[in-house]
Amino acid sequence: MATAFRHRRGRLVARFDPEEIGVVVHVLRLTRDFVAPERPETGDPFLDLVAGLGDEVDPEEPSDPALARLLPPASRDDADQAAEFRRLTEHGLRSRKAATITTAIEALEGATPPKVEIDLDQGRALAIALTDARLILGERLGLRTDEDSERLHEELEAALTGQVELDPGTATKMAYYDFLSWLQESVTTALMRA
Repeated sequence: MATAFRHRRGRLVARFDPEEIGVVVHVLRLTRDFVAPERPETGDPFLDLVAGLGDEVDPEEPSDPALARLLPPASRDDADQAAEFRRLTEHGLRSRKAATITTAIEALEGATPPKVEIDLDQGRALAIALTDARLILGERLGLRTDEDSERLHEELEAALTGQVELDPGTATKMAYYDFLSWLQESVTTALMRA
């Protein structure tokens, strides 16, 4: 059973079962694959920089609501300005998000359960990666307000006590969201004490 991260001598330390680490890594991999740029890196810094400047004349906002939450428009009032900003920044933003999530995955994969010990930079990457994963799961679950979050907890509690039956896919997303929320709070609290 997972324990909360604690700050100890410049590192964050917790305890996790291998299955718990596996769940977090699985969700983070899915998140990374979702946010990674559609145009892969070439390995050549100059070509990647030029590619990151955007070559689409009129890039569109993402049609997937979850991706739209991760990559919101720079301006809601000026469509041209938002499109130009998206053209110039989206590739780089998506690349940075994917790299941050990769750092978090590698930190967790490098752990030797049940002990998980990561440095502060890995902890910050994990907190950011969990934010992105939770935003995607939250969008898939229709969570946009505090009331939606309360509804989620009530439905999950009712399902766990056998009062209602949930679709297995929805129940899994709800359980993941709840666990990742707890984990993110744990990492953030430990980082604040560093």
